[in-house]
Amino acid sequence: MGIKATIAQAAPNRPPTLSEGDLDPAILWEWFIKCETYLRHKGTSNADMVKTIAYGMVGVRAIRWLAAKGPALASMGWEEYKSQMRALFLASDWEHVTRMDILRFRQATSKPFIDFALELMGRNNLLAGTDSFMDDDFMRETIEAGMEQELSRECNRENTNQIKDFQRWLDEVKRIDECRCARLEELAREFAKLSTTSAAQPSCLQLDTFFHYVYPHA
Repeated sequence: MGIKATIAQAAPNRPPTLSEGDLDPAILWEWFIKCETYLRHKGTSNADMVKTIAYGMVGVRAIRWLAAKGPALASMGWEEYKSQMRALFLASDWEHVTRMDILRFRQATSKPFIDFALELMGRNNLLAGTDSFMDDDFMRETIEAGMEQELSRECNRENTNQIKDFQRWLDEVKRIDECRCARLEELAREFAKLSTTSAAQPSCLQLDTFFHYVYPHA
């Protein structure tokens, strides 16, 4: 594993450049996004996108690819360009590896739900334009499968499965998670008070009270 490639761009309306170095799906996706942003600012037609941006790649392999393509760049479509870049720079199993990483990803107890969900959706964006890209329904199922267990139970109690719209569902789970986190923070503050005012361990009654405060429907 060598030095990773980097993307330089002075401003969104200035052309980006892609340096020499190793590329992974995230760097290549960032390159595509910055190219598209620049091309929109420039008002470039779809037919001219590839030939306008491709020479911003300065790595040896990219330069050889450009030389090999020659005049064919003039008629290459943007989606075809992205597909060829992935084939040129990424491992042959990158789609499978990325998809499996998404399916295995789990929400840490300390991680807010919305950060977990956005990270998963960001990883899914790396697969845009491929057969492995997950639509909203599949993405929702994947997020639900990786959700922190207590949050998942609380969502079940709140019947969030009745919400069909993906964005509305995300917003509601975010609200439930924020309420849950607020209760946990309050619990931590109360236990901190106990530890500073008494050397004794909390009683079973106190622990039971705190448990039902954090998990009121348990």
